[in-house]
Amino acid sequence: MKNLNKIFVLFVLLSISSVDNSYAQAEVSNGYNPLSLRQVHESYLMWKRTLWRRIDMKEKQNKPFFALNRELSRVIIDAVERGVLIPYTSDTVDTIMPIDDFRSSLVIKEDIIPCNTDINGCNNSGCPGEPFFEPCEELKSQKIDIRHFSIFQIKEDLYFDRIHSRIYFDIQSVSMYWDNMAPSNLRGGDVLIGSFRFIDLYNLFKSMPKEAIWFNEKNIAQHKNLGDAFLLRLFRGYIIKMANADGETLLDIYENDSAGKGKGIMAAVQAEQDLMEWESNLWEY
Repeated sequence: MKNLNKIFVLFVLLSISSVDNSYAQAEVSNGYNPLSLRQVHESYLMWKRTLWRRIDMKEKQNKPFFALNRELSRVIIDAVERGVLIPYTSDTVDTIMPIDDFRSSLVIKEDIIPCNTDINGCNNSGCPGEPFFEPCEELKSQKIDIRHFSIFQIKEDLYFDRIHSRIYFDIQSVSMYWDNMAPSNLRGGDVLIGSFRFIDLYNLFKSMPKEAIWFNEKNIAQHKNLGDAFLLRLFRGYIIKMANADGETLLDIYENDSAGKGKGIMAAVQAEQDLMEWESNLWEY
C-alpha cells in the first residue's frame, strides 16, 4: 500500500513538472515578437525582410522631427536622464547600456598631457614647494550640442501578413548617432550614442503630447505626435543595409568597387525601388 502511495505521489509531481515546463516554453516561444508594436503571430508571416535606414534630421523632409527646442534627440536624452527610457548598446536592444556610459557619450573630454601624482603630491613637474612645480590639471569636459545628435538609424521588419493580405513596416529599434559632419565631432564618422526599443519610444511619445511633437510648419494647429509621425512614415531615410549572411551594409558590399561610395548610394536607391516594384507585382499573381 505504501509503495502504491509513493508511485501515485511521484506520478502527480511529474505531471505538474511537465505542465510547468510546457507553460514556460509557451511563454518564451509564443510566436509573437516582443519588440513589435503591432503584434502578429509568426505563423501569419508569409514573407519578411529586415532593413536598416539612415535618417538625417537636417534634411528638409525630416526637420519637423527636429524643431528647435523640440528635437527628437532632446526628448530622448531628457527621458533617459529622468529614468523613464532605457538605452541599449546596439540595435539588437538586448544589452542595457549603463547610465554612466550614456552620459559620458554626451560630452567631449579634452585631451591633456598625462600627469601622475604620487603619495607625496609630486608629478612630472616636481614636488609641491619647488619653483617649477605645477599641479595636475583636472580632466575637462564639454557638453555636446543637442542638435549635433541629428543622425538616427532605424531597424525595421518589412513583412507580408497572409491573414490580412497586407504589407507592414514594423520598426524594431531606433539608434541615435553623433553626426560625423558636426563641427564638434572629430572622430571621422557617426558615433553611436545609444539604441532604444521603438515600442518604448512610442509609449514615451504618447505620454508627452505637448513636448514630443512633429512640427507642422504649414499649419501649427495640426502638429502630430512623434509616435504617430513614425507610424505614418513622415520621415525620409535611405536603406543602408538589408539582412544578409555576411551582415554587410550596402557600402561594405561596394567598397572595393571602382565606383566606390557612389555605387553604394545608388544601390540604396535601387533597393528601395526594388521593394516598391515587388509590392506592386505582388497583386498581379
